[in-house]
This record gives sequence, C-alpha cells and structure tokens, in this order.
Amino acid sequence: MMTATCPPVLRSEVLSYIGITSASCHIIHAPTDRPEISYNVKLCKSLEDAEKSLVQVYKKWLDMKKEDHSRRVIAYARSKKVVNKLASKLGCKPFHADLSEEENKETFRNWVDGKTKVIVATSLLGCGIDVHGVDLVLHLGTPWSVLDFAQESGRAGRGGRPSTSFVFASENEWEVETEEGDKYGKRTMRDWALETLACRRMALSSFLDGGHTTCATLPGGALCDFCRKQSTQAHPGKLFRFSAPTIHQGDIPPPSKPPHIPPISTKYERDRKKHER
Repeated sequence: MMTATCPPVLRSEVLSYIGITSASCHIIHAPTDRPEISYNVKLCKSLEDAEKSLVQVYKKWLDMKKEDHSRRVIAYARSKKVVNKLASKLGCKPFHADLSEEENKETFRNWVDGKTKVIVATSLLGCGIDVHGVDLVLHLGTPWSVLDFAQESGRAGRGGRPSTSFVFASENEWEVETEEGDKYGKRTMRDWALETLACRRMALSSFLDGGHTTCATLPGGALCDFCRKQSTQAHPGKLFRFSAPTIHQGDIPPPSKPPHIPPISTKYERDRKKHER
C-alpha cells in the first residue's frame, strides 16, 4: 500500500482497515517536504478582499509569464460557487464535480496544452495530477485541512523548478471546531494560516512527518514568507562596526607626566621567539 500523505496520527487507522498492525508490517516513510515550494499567506479582512488580492497576484504573474506558454497556474477554492465566481474573474472555465466529464476534460486539456494559463478548481483536481510547468498555486480561503493543502500545493514544482504557494485567508472564515482531536489537520491548517511567528514549514512537517523541518534546515530550499522577512532583518546579536569619531589633537590636554611603561621581561621575549620559530 502506498500513499503520498499519511500523517503519523492516521497510520494505525489506515492499517486497521486492511486488518494489520504497524508491528506486523514494514513502514517506509519519506519526508513530505517540498523544498522547491515557497509557502506564503496573506491574511485579509474578508473573502472579498482575499479574492481581490488573489486576482492582483495572478495578473502580476501573468505580466511576467505571458510569453512563456509552458508556465501554468492553479487556483483552488473550497466551494463550487466560489470556483465559478473566481474563474470568471480570471477569465477561464471552472473545474468541479457539477460540470460534465466532457467539459472538465476540455478545460483540463486546454490548460495542459497552454491554451489557458490558469485553471480554477475544487479539490477534485487536488491529487494525482503531475503536470510540469505549474509555477504558482493559489488558494482562495484556507484549505479544509493540512492533507488537502499538502496535496493541492504539491501540484506546483513537479519538474523541480522553484514555485510558489499562496494562501489568501480571511479573518471571518473560521468556524468553531467541534471534532475531538485533529487527525486530518483542520485546526492545524487554521492555526497555520494565522501563524506569523514561525517558519511555515514547521507546522506542516510536524503534522505530516512528526518532525520539525524549517527553511533553515533545507540548504538551497525556497524561503517561506516568514523566513524571507527574517532574512532581511538584522539579527539582534549581529555586531556593527562604527567609524571612530575624529578627535582634534588640540582638544586633548597633554599628560601631566609621561606614562609608566613596564619593561618587557626576558622570559616573555624568549617565549615569543620560541613560538615564532
């Protein structure tokens, strides 16, 4: 049995479905972190503001990549209604389960062939899609869970190229979570979008792998928004060298008597010459 995203908290439950325990099988767990993806979050006051920010980011990307037909974008939303609205804003057709199979196939094929730069979809296009050239993955609203986000943002950078994941979250979209535990990472996803004091990779790797990966532990990896901001700020322990002020000789009074300089011992001279030899 193989899966790309099975967090440790779900491992025993998944194995129990096929009647085995973790003690009776061999488990190989590779890190799920994607060093080529830069994770970014923009927290907005409302979903309408989040939509405007998303459209601005896409248009800015389009201005830079409009001549390159191999570059693509995926935009995700949690509801089909929002997908339809966002698709009309970005000038493309939506992709979700309420549309016919023929419509979705045509929309997907036009996107893969480069006839359209962007495709707007629900989680229906969240996994199993290995298309090179996806530079940018946009989320309007916070994804349902860490598992959904890992699959959907993971559509970017499939060819190993640097890519960007951008979540446009809204302050008024949070709901009180009544489910005990957090086996699918719903609360973790909400806290992740609100987190501004730690590397974005830390919470993701903690839930998905049981580890604590950060941008600093991935040599050559793309920086998240938090680490990129930190890298531009002076470290509190950094030493600064200031130029010495100019002091005019006339401002310093002459000493009342010559300073006493003790003679250098002969033993010190012997040790110094021995060390030099």
